[in-house]
Amino acid sequence: MAPWQHVMGVPDSPWISLTSDPRVMYNICGEAGNMAGAGANGYIAVDLSRVTSETVDAAARLDVPDHIRALGLDLGETAFRDKELLVKFSLQGNAVVKYWPWAPASSKS
Repeated sequence: MAPWQHVMGVPDSPWISLTSDPRVMYNICGEAGNMAGAGANGYIAVDLSRVTSETVDAAARLDVPDHIRALGLDLGETAFRDKELLVKFSLQGNAVVKYWPWAPASSKS
């Protein structure tokens, strides 16, 4: 599956979406966003230099076929806005350098 298909929302994608912007992490993908279950698994920080699988900096460049662009879908703009980085298949254990567990709003002070 091509990275643009993942950004488009095709199910069963082998790509994992990351963002380089903590505001996107929390406000769009996290508990402040409107995605079902967003933030429920906590948050991670990733050292991209430790990722050994294929990566794509979709925010910098997302190749989208002309016939998809002709539909009016600006997937590159979405990836740029969300500062999206894609990792294929898995994040190796040593690539995750920090984990913050999710806590329900009622338990936060």
